[in-house]
Amino acid sequence: MRFKNRRFDDADRVLNIRDLSVSLSGGHQRPILDKVNVTIHQGETVCLVGESGSGKSVTSLAVMGLLTKDALTVTGGVIDLEGQNLLELDHKAMRQMRARRISMIFQEPMTALNPVMQVGAQIEEVLDSHTKLPPREKKKRVVDIMNQVHLPDVERIYNSYPHQLSGGQRQRIMIAMALILEPKLLIADEPTTALDVTTQNQVLALITELQEKHGTAVLFITHDMGVVAEIADTVYVMKDGQIIEHAPVETLLRHPTEEYTRRLLQAVPSLIPRPARERNGAVEVLDVEGLRKVYGIRRLFSRAKPTLAAQDVSFSIIRGRTLGIVGESGSGKSTVARCIMRLIDPTEGEIRVASTDIARLSRRELRPHRRHIQIVFQDPFRSLNPRWTIGQSLIEGQLNYGTSRSEAIKRSGELLELVGLPADALKRYPHQFSGGQRQRIAIARAIAMRPDVLVADEAVSALDVSVQAQVLQLLDELQEKLGIAILFITHDLRVAAQICDEVVVMQHGRIVEHDTAANVLMHPQHDYTRALIEAAPGRHWDFANFKELEPA
Repeated sequence: MRFKNRRFDDADRVLNIRDLSVSLSGGHQRPILDKVNVTIHQGETVCLVGESGSGKSVTSLAVMGLLTKDALTVTGGVIDLEGQNLLELDHKAMRQMRARRISMIFQEPMTALNPVMQVGAQIEEVLDSHTKLPPREKKKRVVDIMNQVHLPDVERIYNSYPHQLSGGQRQRIMIAMALILEPKLLIADEPTTALDVTTQNQVLALITELQEKHGTAVLFITHDMGVVAEIADTVYVMKDGQIIEHAPVETLLRHPTEEYTRRLLQAVPSLIPRPARERNGAVEVLDVEGLRKVYGIRRLFSRAKPTLAAQDVSFSIIRGRTLGIVGESGSGKSTVARCIMRLIDPTEGEIRVASTDIARLSRRELRPHRRHIQIVFQDPFRSLNPRWTIGQSLIEGQLNYGTSRSEAIKRSGELLELVGLPADALKRYPHQFSGGQRQRIAIARAIAMRPDVLVADEAVSALDVSVQAQVLQLLDELQEKLGIAILFITHDLRVAAQICDEVVVMQHGRIVEHDTAANVLMHPQHDYTRALIEAAPGRHWDFANFKELEPA
């Protein structure tokens, strides 16, 4: 593993957070942040890591002056940016500080960008707020920064709307907006969490490249230890609003001193696959043959070319085994999952679930077969009705298929206990649970129908490593108890290595490789598969044992 091993003893100090405390407004509860201390030098990348709720994002929002005034209040400390205490600035002064001296990249660019405004104009807005450049000079500056972030066909993208760009391109627009005025400090809050490994690798390399070019200090907030191993100079570990450990990255990965840090590292799934389970002649519960999906073929008088999203996709899963589909964004993974679930209609092919081909069934004909195949989505907060109690969500499907209310309620309590939640959670609402707990509820709702197949579409990608490990273990336990077959869609090769018996690799809508997880990830045959593995952050590091992996 090649760490940066850079020293910053003689570099200028850009950010110095001293004894920062933040509490709930008007409350007497324990502080959200309790005497936090962080120092970042010019050109240094500091990674702030910890579980969800540890205080990472609150720290970044406090630095940016973006804490919700009615909810959170700074109760003590100093945020020193090059000798100036940001906590002493009024709203107008802080607004002038943003983008010019301090800037931020948010996790989800689609929600941070204005959907009805061209992206070129959105970058120009930053210049409008802080400079008085003439229109021609403004566009020149915007085109220049778009070239620096390696966007293709800059003129086209300049005039595009956010929905017309890929996730990686939208994140590059966010980076361009953040860096166009060359701030001294860049805060990146989980900017690569939702990206596939190759796009993630490109974004990380881009941030490093621009940092070296402009000498920017970077505060990088992440729960991905692979990313930490790739980009960090120094790592700060947060727990319950406190910094419990900090050290140079190599020291922290090799010799963590706190038990909490050790648990975080040991929760990172290994890239070394688990052994595939025996087939033992079990029955096929999902058989996909010649699946094809084309978008845009029914547009009357349209000149747009049809989009081939999936072609000649064939695989099968037997009871009690997990098949993973991996690939970059746009490779066709989610299209295949949606076709199998009949959330969209396939153009051609067969989808046999419990021996019945459901590919051509009408919505009415499909209804009795839906109980055999259920799905868990990436974001459980969006897939659970916020106005319904957990009990209402869990009994809905059961009632639709003829189960009595009393039996459905009894079964729902048993399901919650099965996924590790108390039965009294039935009376609570989704917002009263953590992200990991909501995902457990979504899994309970899916298995309430006693399906033969469970489709998990990026079901753990938004979770921190420790919660992710718990959910993966839960899926494994449920599979052992119930014999469910799992189709697991993911862009995280580490997760695929730990949960999948077989792996399908997709590129441009086609399967380019299909074998056991061990063969695909340890002995890849296709150049594209090798490129995916090579792009995985921290691929040379054995986090659980605090050491580098031996060369293959």
